Amino acid sequence: MIDINNILEKNPWLVTASAVESSASTQLDAKNDLVDKKLFIADMQTNARGRFGRQYLASKGNGIYMSLVLNVSEEVKNYTILTAAAIVTAIEKLTNKNPQIKWVNDIYLDNKKIAGVLVEYLMSSQQIVIGIGLNFNSFDLPIDLREKASSLFSDDAPTITRSDLIAEIWTQFDKLRSDDAFFNIYHAHSFILGKTVEFEENGQLISGTATDLTETGELIVNTGGLIKVLSSGEISLKKWL
Repeated sequence: MIDINNILEKNPWLVTASAVESSASTQLDAKNDLVDKKLFIADMQTNARGRFGRQYLASKGNGIYMSLVLNVSEEVKNYTILTAAAIVTAIEKLTNKNPQIKWVNDIYLDNKKIAGVLVEYLMSSQQIVIGIGLNFNSFDLPIDLREKASSLFSDDAPTITRSDLIAEIWTQFDKLRSDDAFFNIYHAHSFILGKTVEFEENGQLISGTATDLTETGELIVNTGGLIKVLSSGEISLKKWL
C-alpha cells in the first residue's frame, strides 16, 4: 500500500491525504469532497477516465492513481503543463529514465505512453482537480495496447517505491509553481515539436508540422503556409511522425 505519512512528511504544504484499495475514480472522490490541498489515492480504479471521457486501464497494485484538489481564484490553463513538468522532473530525479511529453497531457517513455494528466476546473467552487494516472511497474497489458503503452519499470525491477514517486511529484509540483520554470521544462521534454502531426478539425483531418508551443500551452502547427494554433480543450492529435 501507499505510505501516506511519507508523502505528507515530504510535502507539508498538503493539508491531508487518503488512500484506499479500490475506487471507481479518484477524480470523482476528489470532486465529492473538495477539501483544498487534499490528495486522494487509490490502489486501483474501476472506472478511470481521461481527457474527452476516454477510459483507461488502472491495474491493481501496478500504478499510481491520484487526484488533488486546489482552490484557485480563476481558471489557470497552465496546470496541465505544470503537472506534466512535475512528473518528468520527479522521474528524472529518482531514476535513470528519460521521459518525454506528448502534447498536451501524456507522458511517454521509449515512445510508449506511461502516464496521463487530467485537470478539471470547477467554476461553481473556483477549484481545480488534478488527476494523474501512471503505469508504475510491468503488468499484463491487453494485446491491443502493448504497441502504444508501457510502464515506468517495464523490463526492470523498480528501484523506488510508488510512495517515493508520489511524494517527489508533488514536491516538484509545489517547487515549479513557485518559480514558474515549468513551461521551459515542458517545452524541453516535448517530442512532438518538429514532427508531422495529424489532427481533426470540424470533421476534417489536417496534417502539418508542429513548430512550437505558446506559453499557455497551445500547439502551433504549420499546415503548409497556414499557421494553426491548437487548443488542447478542442483538439486531440491523431498521428505524429
